[in-house]
Amino acid sequence: MENAPLTVLGFNLRKGELHYCSLGGSKSQPIYVAHGRDPFDPSQSRAALSHFFRQTFGEVIGANNPDQLAYRLSMDAKSADQMAYLVFPFGVLNLLGFEKGLPTHEFTSQSFTPKALGYKGDKLAACDELIACRPNSWPDGAKYAALAAWMVL
Repeated sequence: MENAPLTVLGFNLRKGELHYCSLGGSKSQPIYVAHGRDPFDPSQSRAALSHFFRQTFGEVIGANNPDQLAYRLSMDAKSADQMAYLVFPFGVLNLLGFEKGLPTHEFTSQSFTPKALGYKGDKLAACDELIACRPNSWPDGAKYAALAAWMVL
């Protein structure tokens, strides 16, 4: 019996930007479904950031109806303020995934190896060359979210 198609929603954070990308298909043939970006104020209080991410993650998950979640965890945070918007939000995402029964997977940029992707070149170029039905132009932030989703397919 063949498995049902899987849809994975990937997330990536940058200063002031939440990127997401939904992929279907398989690891060898990923198919683009959607991507988006939600801006946020990284200087707001920790409580306000937590509220923003709980609300926004919930809306994005609801709109995309994924089977699983994935995210790229940045290892670039050098201060508590950077950790507040690059790392802490994924605690909120993990909690939402748990509450909704959605398996949640964590990756770093070092996870996106040529062997893992089946592509010998640059990981961002792999998004443009191997993901079917993707837009002609899309931001690198969304591509990192796509890479996280791709790893789960």
